[in-house]
Amino acid sequence: MSDSAAPAPERWIDRPGVRNFLGRVLIGSYIKFVRATSRVVADPPDFWEAAHKDWPAIAVSWHGQSNLAYVVMPDPGQVALLISMHPDGMMMGAMAKSLGYQTIEGSGASERQAHGTGGLAAFRAMLRTLKSGTTLFATADIPPEPGRNVSLGMIALARRSGRPVYAIATATSRRKVLDRVWDKMQINFPFSTIAFACEGPVYMTDARISDEEYAADLAKSLDRVLAKAFAMADGNA
Repeated sequence: MSDSAAPAPERWIDRPGVRNFLGRVLIGSYIKFVRATSRVVADPPDFWEAAHKDWPAIAVSWHGQSNLAYVVMPDPGQVALLISMHPDGMMMGAMAKSLGYQTIEGSGASERQAHGTGGLAAFRAMLRTLKSGTTLFATADIPPEPGRNVSLGMIALARRSGRPVYAIATATSRRKVLDRVWDKMQINFPFSTIAFACEGPVYMTDARISDEEYAADLAKSLDRVLAKAFAMADGNA
């Protein structure tokens, strides 16, 4: 066998123990610090209490805007997060567990990543989670496709489960948005105003409306709440 056929050596940063440490200790501790040094404003202000009328629900955000929402929700034990099986997802999973969330491993398939995503098993696990009374929080778009395109898997989940969908976004007044990254990832800084914006609930069970139409409407909703979160954080709302 030629040397070219040998598997590439594992990078130290991809080792599970390293990823777990980075997510649980570094990232988890950092966003807790951001939360502890910042004040939160929300629209609507009674979102958490009002959402319980529709419990369990499906909460979604754009991919690069999700991490800060983890420290805004007041009762993580009632929420499960969908976590990618990618090494970066391992870090997010460790961070989520350190905050008290349940996790479901898996993600949707894309043109560049069609295998090894655990999508079918994750879909079934999400249905079971919702049926058990636990709310689900997931990102609406699938990496590494160009961001801000809603996965039809989220629409299928909403149809199959019959549970309502909420579009959410968070932003800090002190932030850096990585515009050249596919998901326009937002880096949040401490000593900020944290803005939380939400739209919903929307039930996606009408057979006369196609999955693509529901996805397009959800994308518009996610864009609106993100723009609102930025405006609220900057004191312009």
